[in-house]
Amino acid sequence: MRRSSATADQKRGLRLLQAALPLCIASGVQAQTAPETPVQAQVQATPQAPAQTSANKKPNTLGTVVVSGTRPDVVSAIDRKSYNVANDLMAASGSIGDVLGNLPSVEIDAQGNPSLRGDSSVQILIDGKTSTMMSPANRAETLQSLPADMVDRVEVITNPSAAFKPDGSSGIINIITKKDRKPGTTGLLRAGAGTDGRVNLGGVLNHARGPLSISANASLRRDVPWRPYTDTRTRIDPATGTTDSHQDSLFKSERKTAAVGATVDYDVTSADRLSVGYNYSRRTGSPRIRETNTVDQSGVLVSDYDRIGSGSEVETNTEATARYRHTFAEPGREFTFDLRRGQSIEHQFRRYTNVYRTPAGLIEIDDQRPDANEIQSEATAEYKQGLAGGKLLLGYDVQRNSADYQARGDIIDPVTGQATPDPTLTNRFLYTQTTNAVYGTYGRKFVDKWSAMLGLRLENTVTDGRQVDTAQRNRKSYSRAYPTLHLQYDLSDTRNMRFSYSKRIYRPDIEDLNPYPVFSDPLNQRAGNPNLKPRETNSFEASYAFEGAITSWDATAYYRKTNNAFTVVSRFISPTVLLTTHENLGRNTATGVDFSARGKLTPTLGYKISGNINYNQFDGSNLGIPVTSGYSNSLKTGLDYQPSKRDLVQLGIQYRGRRPMAQGYQLPMTTANVGYRRTFANRSTAVLALSDLFDSARERSRIDSPILVESSIRRRSRRTLSLTYSIPLGGGKPETPTDLFESGADHQ
Repeated sequence: MRRSSATADQKRGLRLLQAALPLCIASGVQAQTAPETPVQAQVQATPQAPAQTSANKKPNTLGTVVVSGTRPDVVSAIDRKSYNVANDLMAASGSIGDVLGNLPSVEIDAQGNPSLRGDSSVQILIDGKTSTMMSPANRAETLQSLPADMVDRVEVITNPSAAFKPDGSSGIINIITKKDRKPGTTGLLRAGAGTDGRVNLGGVLNHARGPLSISANASLRRDVPWRPYTDTRTRIDPATGTTDSHQDSLFKSERKTAAVGATVDYDVTSADRLSVGYNYSRRTGSPRIRETNTVDQSGVLVSDYDRIGSGSEVETNTEATARYRHTFAEPGREFTFDLRRGQSIEHQFRRYTNVYRTPAGLIEIDDQRPDANEIQSEATAEYKQGLAGGKLLLGYDVQRNSADYQARGDIIDPVTGQATPDPTLTNRFLYTQTTNAVYGTYGRKFVDKWSAMLGLRLENTVTDGRQVDTAQRNRKSYSRAYPTLHLQYDLSDTRNMRFSYSKRIYRPDIEDLNPYPVFSDPLNQRAGNPNLKPRETNSFEASYAFEGAITSWDATAYYRKTNNAFTVVSRFISPTVLLTTHENLGRNTATGVDFSARGKLTPTLGYKISGNINYNQFDGSNLGIPVTSGYSNSLKTGLDYQPSKRDLVQLGIQYRGRRPMAQGYQLPMTTANVGYRRTFANRSTAVLALSDLFDSARERSRIDSPILVESSIRRRSRRTLSLTYSIPLGGGKPETPTDLFESGADHQ
């Protein structure tokens, strides 16, 4: 009888623990710092023993009850969702981009760029901090180059509080890296190989003894991206007739990425901790490009040639951090001071040769050498303490970004080999941006079932852009206030409702401000717009969530109103050359609902499903573009089959429906991934993964306008098979792996 009673108490305690997790995390929200996700929790109950009625009777006591559970795959807080990626098999063999693409609300496009709810204006953080590796110019390559197994969990924050920078109008994706500060030495070694020349090696090592804690990682990754692209366009001109062009291209590059990083924490006293960190990555590539271009004017072939390119590229990223933390005697009172400096340097060289069939015998050769140097420097001071039953956080942040973009190019004489500088391939653009911010948040539980977090951030930004070759200079200074509000109402231990508001901003990418036309290929040029205004978004959300022992689900309704939204505008500057730039739309609104659910169908079969349905309206009347609107939708489903504690089979399917754009639309796309993981007696694991099972990942778009009709197809990769083997280091005796569906284990 006692055993049954204890089991019932354990189950009740576990349910209460699961229901309390979101509130516990919400009450511990820190500025730009991920909440610690509980891995194991204990509930102790030691009721007072009743008085003995007989000397021979033992008191009817209930001893300590320990309730243990694996870390949930999803933890919700008042302002974010945290996803544990340990059971995502793509994390063992794929890149960080592969893992992000499997998360609810997150998508990765054919060029490797992330988006939230279909909006690419998203801010990417690493361990709660900005990084030069995740600047808009670098993030696509970084996400596809770095191994996913360095990630512990990912936070998706669609309506961030004022403790975070307001950049990224669609929200924040916060990548939390693996760290282990348990006493002793632990680690992991990994080796893998796959098709398309994929090889990955790496490891993580953690050591903690006394006041010293060290966490280090290293990785080496090689692959050969395969990116075909097809474009067909028609220019309609009442005076000159129609001009048709067609382009088929294939990009391949042997890409190698080496990365190392380390963090050292030292407790000077029980109240003072010093931390330093350093990260380094180097990516090299040997791109090979082959294009076939044809141009017809009114049905007459006027140009037909192959464009063959080869070259080299090197990108180096370095980042150094330092932190001081002082914890006061008063619980919850703390001061931190952070310094960060990051630099990204990129050198590229490409030589292109145009070999013509029409006109016959013509040969053209050009060299392109674009370089980029970006530096970020940041200092942050934060103070927090308990106040009136809640938590107050105050902070100051100053960040300075500087960039030097320099492109050089030559026309090469095919007979003599003599190089002549080409002004259409040569220019230099300098840019600086300095932002000073003060911010504060206050959160507490007010009445029985209501919790709230209020915030305000005040920022002043000064920018200076200078196009050296054309002597153009553009300086701006603006100040903004960014209020935020988060409310939570607990309907029961397992159900809650949340409401939130935030004001966000998305500043133009540096390359999008350079007005100098950049030569892409004989049919395309692109140019920045120095007059681009930052896009400002007012975001409203309301959600309902249920967290049960077996099944959980949530749904969020959102409305976003954006002023000065960016749109890509394409215009002909000659009968065959299309110039692409960015302009500010008058207004863009998005209304939608996203949802997710997870649970188990049988003791060994679990499911997950998520999706997004929205309605977008683009008002481009200020650009002469008619108001356009339309619905878009996306759906992700997955099955986890665990026939034994040592075996896991995973299937994931993603569907993205038709999506409207300001000047056209994107067509639907469906992809699927499948994987198998085997855990051995020594705790080592082997993962076999097949990505893009049906070889169907194609991003297709179409533009229909009175003067331009264009269809394009772009791919980021093709079907890939990989095998990865991992060996844990330290951590005690070999154990039987956790059952994904055991009691108390939430799962996605």
